[in-house]
Amino acid sequence: MELNPAQLESFAAAGYLVVGPLLPPERVERLRAALDELWNAWSAELGVSRAAYCRVVSQWTNLWESHPAFAEQLRDPVCTAMAANLIGCRRVRVFHDHVISKPPGQSSAVPWHQDYPYWPLQAPRAVSLWLALDDATPESGCMHFMPGAHREGECPAVDFLNDSKDWGPRRLAVRAVPVPAGWGIFHHCLSWHTTPANTSERPRRAYISIYMDADCTYDPAHSQWHPMNARVTVPPGGVFNDDNFPIVGEAP
Repeated sequence: MELNPAQLESFAAAGYLVVGPLLPPERVERLRAALDELWNAWSAELGVSRAAYCRVVSQWTNLWESHPAFAEQLRDPVCTAMAANLIGCRRVRVFHDHVISKPPGQSSAVPWHQDYPYWPLQAPRAVSLWLALDDATPESGCMHFMPGAHREGECPAVDFLNDSKDWGPRRLAVRAVPVPAGWGIFHHCLSWHTTPANTSERPRRAYISIYMDADCTYDPAHSQWHPMNARVTVPPGGVFNDDNFPIVGEAP
């Protein structure tokens, strides 16, 4: 599966692109099972039930280092080639991956934001692949985008606890983007996006891989607090170190 010119144009215009199905049902189930294994192990380490653990924690990072199923998915040649094409680079490396879970009746909305203001990258040459592990519907908390807003440049980082962006009359342009399990949404690191709470009776789990141009350089001044800063071993202005930020794929 390769992206065609119309898809590339759509991504450039809107800042996001729905692609699917990217994974067959058996691979989706393998990732779900891998997540179950990790949740069981991590909750047991803390001496709490898995249900209690997942009520408190909603995001887990660098799963590619914790389970081979996520390491394999992160390096999927189809997905990494698409990421390289959308960025417009030859090779991509991982910034990090993460799972975000919205359990039924126990989640909250994620406010409107761009990702890039939180990342210690010198330039916005990165995309996220938001891969649905469950059917993501408007009721369960699917992604919402403001099409084209990525072309308006970077804005200051949003305070996730207090800020609430008001689009005014532009709110009519907001698009809910429901996708079935196994489908993906690539989105630009400057895209404006949000997700509502999960008001359904089903889980809403998503595996997100963040790919950047392999030649991206480290800029801690752009985001001094990001947890990935602790994993960087190169000086400011250097290309990210391969051990914690490996090159995982390339354009065809």
